[in-house]
Amino acid sequence: MKRKDKRAMVLDIYDREAMGDVTAREIAIINQALIAEFGEGGAMEPGEIARILVSEDLPVRFEQIFRMATVRERYENLFSGLPGWATLEDAEHSLSQLDQHYRRFAQRHDKTGVRYARQTAQQGINETTKAAHDHRNDAHRRLEQAEIAQWLTVWLQTPNLFAQWLELRRATAEYRRCFETKE
Repeated sequence: MKRKDKRAMVLDIYDREAMGDVTAREIAIINQALIAEFGEGGAMEPGEIARILVSEDLPVRFEQIFRMATVRERYENLFSGLPGWATLEDAEHSLSQLDQHYRRFAQRHDKTGVRYARQTAQQGINETTKAAHDHRNDAHRRLEQAEIAQWLTVWLQTPNLFAQWLELRRATAEYRRCFETKE
């Protein structure tokens, strides 16, 4: 049996659920069913679903739909709330939150969420590496940024071992010499 395309699925879901006016709630229900059918890549932007329904002269409450965050925006908003990479303290807090999100997404088999977590870490590496090489920053700041880049790199490579690695890293004479007296 041939699998239905997303457009046909949207209309089938609307009929199956006996939806009337389509609001943000109905869009969410449709998207959940699309994800169940097609996997996480099956989700559609709220506006796309609304266009399909409007093309069939079905009632859509656009004032609610336009306020809905897209799938991409939800992930971006989640990760934009991290404290950042300015200091070792900020980086530790950000990595802790990043790791929590990553593990939750991995547990749910949410590949998009896992990808956003990894991309956020890679962006952090790019930012901190750039700052570590920027001679406008003082020597301690450059050293700290290089350390944070190393943390992010280790987390990306081995997230399950990162906490233990960081504990061992902090116990080294080099780390204590560079950071403990200056924090």
